[in-house]
Amino acid sequence: MKEKGKITNKEYQEINEVSKRTATYDLTELVTKYRLANNTGFGAGSFYELAIGQ
Repeated sequence: MKEKGKITNKEYQEINEVSKRTATYDLTELVTKYRLANNTGFGAGSFYELAIGQ
């Protein structure tokens, strides 16, 4: 996220060496607790970035 300002589920999986299910769970938790924003909704093109003002 530091380099690009955003991260995909796939990138999160690769960086953290976790399954797709775990990555989805982790990213969902980050959205809920730390104001990470899912900016494209659903599917392979979905990515996450810091919510505005964070």
